[in-house]
Amino acid sequence: MDTIPAAYRPTQIILHWVVFAAIWVQWLFNEPIKRTIAAMQTVTTPARNDMTMALVHVSFGLTIFVAVMARIYLHYRDGAPGRAPGTPPMQAKIATIVHWSLYGALIAMVITGVVTWNGVADLGYVHWLLNVVLFGLITAHAVAAFFNQFVRKDGTLARMIPALKK
Repeated sequence: MDTIPAAYRPTQIILHWVVFAAIWVQWLFNEPIKRTIAAMQTVTTPARNDMTMALVHVSFGLTIFVAVMARIYLHYRDGAPGRAPGTPPMQAKIATIVHWSLYGALIAMVITGVVTWNGVADLGYVHWLLNVVLFGLITAHAVAAFFNQFVRKDGTLARMIPALKK
């Protein structure tokens, strides 16, 4: 990519919000998958509703993986808009670190989830730790987006919510 695009492409925006929504589904169906895995590890039958919700959790986890990999691919193929004018260099560096850390945490969560779900190794505790890290990264990401949009008034949030553009 030789030039920096002026805006995110619609596909990049859609994938961003798909990941956002899928993460919320994951958090909602956290307990049923934990109970299902515990039942599988003790060779007992999980409750029917738990198994259904666990399969939803697994499906959305795989959706997150595909969406994240597509976002990374599109980032390299199409690029991403530069930081808003006036963004301090340290803030830009931190934003870059947070974005790539989000991708890394999401990919690691899928890997540890798949490994645990398939009984290869019990990485449930690592998966939980990654969840805590992910929550912190998402919080930092959201706070920064709102700060930039409403305090600095630099249009940062409008890049992922086109309806906010003036």
